[in-house]
Amino acid sequence: MLNQPVVCNVLKARKLIASTVAGALLAGVSFSSYAAGDALEGQVTGTKLENARYISVSADGKVTFKGFTTPEGEFLYREGDTVSFYIGDILLGKADAGESIPLGALVDGAKNKDALGNLLRFLQSIDSDVNLLNGIQISENAHYSSKNLKVDFDKAMKSFEVQASLNQVLALATNSPSLPAAIDALTNFRMALLDAYGKDRGETVLNLMNTKWSSTLVNEECPGKTASLSHNFNILGHVSAGTFDVNVHKNGKCGANNAAIIGGLWENDALFSCAKSCTLDDLNTTVSVNFPSPHQASLVHEPGSNIITVIHQYPNNRTVIETMVKK
Repeated sequence: MLNQPVVCNVLKARKLIASTVAGALLAGVSFSSYAAGDALEGQVTGTKLENARYISVSADGKVTFKGFTTPEGEFLYREGDTVSFYIGDILLGKADAGESIPLGALVDGAKNKDALGNLLRFLQSIDSDVNLLNGIQISENAHYSSKNLKVDFDKAMKSFEVQASLNQVLALATNSPSLPAAIDALTNFRMALLDAYGKDRGETVLNLMNTKWSSTLVNEECPGKTASLSHNFNILGHVSAGTFDVNVHKNGKCGANNAAIIGGLWENDALFSCAKSCTLDDLNTTVSVNFPSPHQASLVHEPGSNIITVIHQYPNNRTVIETMVKK
């Protein structure tokens, strides 16, 4: 269903309704009344999100549908609904309901740019079969262990990790008491994206022309310290301005450094030479970058989201994660 318009006829809706009702009843969740002809089918894309609890709510605040996502990450909604996704009582995020909701859209309104990485780390820890290529499968134990709990994904990486409710869930409902590293979670997500899109990886998914993005850079060695960049893409090329690195200085203190303004033509841009016709492959690849010093940079982008992540990996095993958000 990726990138394809959904034609939800009554028969198809009824099949999905039946499976959703069955799952809801098995879990002891009540189901609202509706007319089958009003049902539309949506899907969480990027990685399949199976057995997440969801609630679709109309513009006037009435629940239209509630249940659990199918093995393909599908849910039901009506036109104009907002849909929220949960594990137990932990809100993963919410978005305007539609035929396709990128996983990253669940944190589009976050103030902290670590939010996507936090969400990915949590979901990959919860995944019941520990096989990310077939999506995130949420067990009944995960739902049960998450009752009456809240986890805030809109936090800086280190602040996110120390939440008592988060660690309670990790201890009860996962195979590991700790979260994967942010770089590993993002890399796993990139692999899942490329696998999910298959032969469609070469299709254009993003036009950067005449867009502006703001970036925050973090380094796990420097908790609480960030660097900031702006990116401006125009007809000639790409201009970046700000501080390009977060590192431990010679005095042992952490901070942002390498302030600069850098501009170049599209054809000379190591990261974004794709310009107005960027494919999934272009935005989920690894390239060599020379500034602020030679290193490898890996991009992660989910089509339909307003986030591009750049993992900067330096020769001394130092990693800086840059999160770009479209303005």
